[in-house]
Amino acid sequence: MRGPVLALTLLIAAPVAAQETAFRIFNRTGEPAIGLHVDGSRNLLAGRQLPPGAGVQATAPGCTADLRMVLASGRVLDWHRANVCATREVFFTQAPPQRPGHAAPALAPVEPASVAAAQRALAALGYAPGSADGVMGPRTRQALAAFQRDHGLPATGEADQPTMAALRRALSAQAGGAAGKPPPIGADPPPLAAVPPALSGIPRVPDGKPQPGIDRPVPLPAGLTPAPGPARPPPDPPPGSPRRASTGTGFIVAEGHVLTNHHVIDGCQRVVGVLANRRRVDLSIGPRDARRDLAILSGPRDLGPALAFRDGPPRRGDEVVTYGFPLTGILGSGPTLTTGEISALTGLRDDPHTMIISAPVQSGNSGGPLLDRAGNVLGVIVAKLAALRVAERTGDLPQNVNIAIQGDVAFEFLRQNGVPARRSRSVAHYPAAEVGEIAHPATLLIECFK
Repeated sequence: MRGPVLALTLLIAAPVAAQETAFRIFNRTGEPAIGLHVDGSRNLLAGRQLPPGAGVQATAPGCTADLRMVLASGRVLDWHRANVCATREVFFTQAPPQRPGHAAPALAPVEPASVAAAQRALAALGYAPGSADGVMGPRTRQALAAFQRDHGLPATGEADQPTMAALRRALSAQAGGAAGKPPPIGADPPPLAAVPPALSGIPRVPDGKPQPGIDRPVPLPAGLTPAPGPARPPPDPPPGSPRRASTGTGFIVAEGHVLTNHHVIDGCQRVVGVLANRRRVDLSIGPRDARRDLAILSGPRDLGPALAFRDGPPRRGDEVVTYGFPLTGILGSGPTLTTGEISALTGLRDDPHTMIISAPVQSGNSGGPLLDRAGNVLGVIVAKLAALRVAERTGDLPQNVNIAIQGDVAFEFLRQNGVPARRSRSVAHYPAAEVGEIAHPATLLIECFK
């Protein structure tokens, strides 16, 4: 007698690593440090301060690293390509580190009022710098750098005079400035324009056929208004050109490389990634594997920081975090975080390439990262059990049965295709919110145009 047919829903929206080097960073600047970053990583101080004279342990994926120390005064000291193998102790002083024959640039502190004004302007222009708190943090610098790239300025991430002037001009152009006169940079920004709700997903079963009754855009529920989107939404495409058919999730695994599911980009004529700062970039489809349901997308080198894969196997009961873009346009335009555990180390019918997790996922989570509590990748979200279909056949409604591709399977796929993804030991245990902060700048909304 044949067993019950298991229905699996793929979660498309409607649709060899470098050895790590351990070293210590010391603060010899004479004032407390509030931020410390290695190769654009999360803040190693995590809300603490590093007093003058104190040091902190850090790691880098190799012998060179870009280091950044943010001081309490707002000053930022950058050390590009520091050789952490030559010396395992790195000292930051008031003067930025300099190469032989190069004068150290003067780093004047940025006034908090100017930073807050720049943050308000960036938010109005759709660059997501975070709250207007006057603190020049990583999100603000990322937003400034994205704005500078878009306006032909050096992408320094600093609120310098040319950048502030460009912000004024951009605000004036957006608001239509009275008599052509730019509004003051500190003025309240114009309201964000609303955009139509995004298309939702097309959940699919393993044979690739659309499920009856849901192979269409899902309308916005009654009483809800469209979620606010970028201040400058893209214009409607000309008649006959590809239109957005579905959305999914992807995440940065190396410089200029994004990993997602094969079924997220299958049949797409054009793929667009929406970065954490709402910058939209065209992505080209690279190597893909329909059997493992994985695909590599290529884009600009400055997509953002890459997530590391966990150096070690998953375990039953490991706490996990998902991060992605489910039901875009219904749940909102931003990313969603959920938590749960690893329930089984193999997938349905003992599939060794996948595992079962209890963290809730929805259409649109496909291709997103499954992270452990150290912020390292354990797997790639791919599907969920179609609970109602199983209930129709068995009389029992399964709960919290969701599927992720094993991290080792994804890492090997990347290695075979020449993508230099890295591994990292999971020695920390962060709150879910901090894991989300690690994932945020590295996770993209993937738009498929057909």
